[in-house]
Amino acid sequence: MKKLPLDYIKTFGSTAGDDQFAKVTALFNFDGSDGDTTASGLDASNKNLTVSYSSGDQLSNTQTKFGSTSLYVADNVTISSSDGFNMGTGDFTIEAWYYFTSFSNSFGHYDQWNGSSTGSGNVQMWNSTSAQGKIKWYYDGNSNFTSSTTMSTGQWYHVAYVRESGTLKIYFNGTADSNTQSYSSQFGKTGTLYFGDQHAGGGGAPQYYIDDLRITKGLARYTSNFTAPTTAHLSSAGDSLKNIIVNEDADGIIVGTGGINTARIAKAWVRFDQTGSQSIDSSYNISSVTDTNTGISTLNFSTAMTDANYSVVATGGSTNARYYASTWSIGTSSFQVRNFSVYDGSSLGEYYIDRADCSAIVFGN
Repeated sequence: MKKLPLDYIKTFGSTAGDDQFAKVTALFNFDGSDGDTTASGLDASNKNLTVSYSSGDQLSNTQTKFGSTSLYVADNVTISSSDGFNMGTGDFTIEAWYYFTSFSNSFGHYDQWNGSSTGSGNVQMWNSTSAQGKIKWYYDGNSNFTSSTTMSTGQWYHVAYVRESGTLKIYFNGTADSNTQSYSSQFGKTGTLYFGDQHAGGGGAPQYYIDDLRITKGLARYTSNFTAPTTAHLSSAGDSLKNIIVNEDADGIIVGTGGINTARIAKAWVRFDQTGSQSIDSSYNISSVTDTNTGISTLNFSTAMTDANYSVVATGGSTNARYYASTWSIGTSSFQVRNFSVYDGSSLGEYYIDRADCSAIVFGN
């Protein structure tokens, strides 16, 4: 009997969804009534966060990207979260549409500090009068870089702030800015996020509209140039998880009807090179590789495992019985792959050795 090719398998559902919705920690479409300054229930993520307005802040139909209104920021808008804005050391994506009416004052797009002092985890993306139309990105309280792209007033810009494998990037309307920054340490804190006036109350009055804000923790949604969204972000996982789906990204199989808590057969996988300067060729849920010693690599998860009771299968890039790989130091944030040789060219024994084309796959719940 002729077998049915896998590419003939189709899935059906009535509701489109975001298959990464479980990682969305804030999603604000800012749709409501024009002039509303008390609107609640705007967060479409599972966090149900609340927006707090200051004088002049309101939902407005003067400028909208999607839906009936956007949020006009005239003073200081805040959103509080106990953990959703603390990105740790992993990947993330912060994105929204912005419409600026003036660059005559300094003001923030995304601002999270504890008080006015510098410190690890303090972050701020803002416009400065010293570089009008450009974005300055402070990423630990005193280090920063400035975009090469200059924005204009009177038009909508999709701006995406992304950390991908330890590199900070800014995308303007889907195009990566030429300036990037290496930074893999703590990013963000628990607590209040500010839009508009700066964390310490300094700067001048901002004048901009923001629409379709989405914050995704543990995922770099954009890793190369892309087409800016043409519709509002999807506000659920849809019904795609009601089936068994072999997905086109080959990063696992979605199983069952577990709502947004996607159960994947493969929790992570990676193909990497230990020789020379260690590097990742391709991966899923592995953010970086660390050269721990000769023949020993530490693989770091993008999203930490819930516990260390998982299994890792590793290979050392060879089918020759003389070489073999093993795993070690299994933890929630990382694990090790160790490569061995039983012969060093002159005698038998057990020797650590760097290998190219190494791989590992992680199984667990």
